[in-house]
Amino acid sequence: MSSCTDRIEAARQELVAALDASTVDLMAHRPAESTLVGLRDDMLARLADVRGRGAFYASIGTGRGRGPLVELIDGSVKWDMITGIGVHGFGHGDPELTAIAIEAASQDTVMQGNLQCNSEPIRFAETLRAAARRGGADMAHCYPACSGAMANENALKVCMQARNGAPRVLAFCDNFIGRTVTLSHIGDSPGHRQGVPKSIEVDYLPYWDPADPSRSSSDALNAMNAALASYPGQHACLVIELVQGEGGFTPGPREFFEPLLVAARGASVPIWFDEIQTFGRTDQMFRFEGLDLGSFADIITVGKMTQGCAAMWRAEFNPKPGLLSGTFLGSTAAMACGARIIERLAAGDAYGPTGRHAQLFQQFETRSAKLVESAPHCFPIIEGRRGPLAPWGGTGGMMRLTPFGGQKDRIVSLVHRLFDAGVIAFFCGHDPYHLRFLPPVGVLQPSQLDAVMDIVDDQVIAEGQEG
Repeated sequence: MSSCTDRIEAARQELVAALDASTVDLMAHRPAESTLVGLRDDMLARLADVRGRGAFYASIGTGRGRGPLVELIDGSVKWDMITGIGVHGFGHGDPELTAIAIEAASQDTVMQGNLQCNSEPIRFAETLRAAARRGGADMAHCYPACSGAMANENALKVCMQARNGAPRVLAFCDNFIGRTVTLSHIGDSPGHRQGVPKSIEVDYLPYWDPADPSRSSSDALNAMNAALASYPGQHACLVIELVQGEGGFTPGPREFFEPLLVAARGASVPIWFDEIQTFGRTDQMFRFEGLDLGSFADIITVGKMTQGCAAMWRAEFNPKPGLLSGTFLGSTAAMACGARIIERLAAGDAYGPTGRHAQLFQQFETRSAKLVESAPHCFPIIEGRRGPLAPWGGTGGMMRLTPFGGQKDRIVSLVHRLFDAGVIAFFCGHDPYHLRFLPPVGVLQPSQLDAVMDIVDDQVIAEGQEG
């Protein structure tokens, strides 16, 4: 057995080295190859046919990538600044994660399940729970899931059972927590629930407004107290994105959240932090950790950067048998890589006021300020609910830029311009809309961010000239 194990390990190391060597040509962005455009267009047509709707842009990979660069089937190489909407935090082709995935692929099953599993889901859940505890949250249990939406569904069910079937939810305006039937009605985006019958009652609270912090704080607390008074004992939870994701990358401060959390505690309403988009990307591993709010957490959900997703909860929220199940917990590779990603984030230099994430965001702010100064006509003042909206924002590896008054058609046009020029980005928010970046913070170097921002500068100015 040891001889076979040694041979497998040697083969794995050789394969990882060969794969790494095969991507040394991916060092900068490059345009599409004319001989491969037909292949790309054929694949896009097949995608549209089988899915029923075309792709937003022609991002179909070859399976080759290196760090923040990814190769597409038309031969182009692009800076990946959206990373599957925050999934590929360590970029493309990371040698260590590749080695772990190869080892996982050599096991007996592709998927790990609730009824039967190997060690990977156990280690993943233990590693995630330990990280939450280090961040100040007293999490007793962790249940993996295949998607963020499923993790959030599990969290909602745990809350509802703990509150004896309470039918209402407290959530924030402009929040997003998934696209299931129920979650689409908790999220504050009408387009995500068009034609879907209502399945839950939600009381929305105004989110923090940096243009008028004091007023927005009092408005949110007054709205929450009014909802609690109107429906005593009827709220299953208060669900919070501590940095709104789809809502526009708006980070709220501790002083905004704390009075709301105290009020929820006083009314025995479970507090659920949705960290699916924030996990790993901000000033600490968890955003609640950076705000020192871990002691308030009853339920936490994570995903994206962790590859696998999960819900965690305090001991007193442990559900009765039968509430949570499912054929799949996640793939063997996702569970194994996810555990190692959490370990690497914890052991590295990502966090703190001078950590990698803070430095990258500071560089993004500096470059954004220079762009606004050089092209003020591209950044008209946007009036928010109570005052002007800053032309850039976010925190850590969550970055947004808001040119052209946040007009959707102009932002979407800019996203396509950037794609053609070598940068994959996306948008978020609504009225206004924003250019959104979720870069591979685990591997992105300052010089590479500068190269990306050079392209952003050119394309914002070009769009401004044509608009």
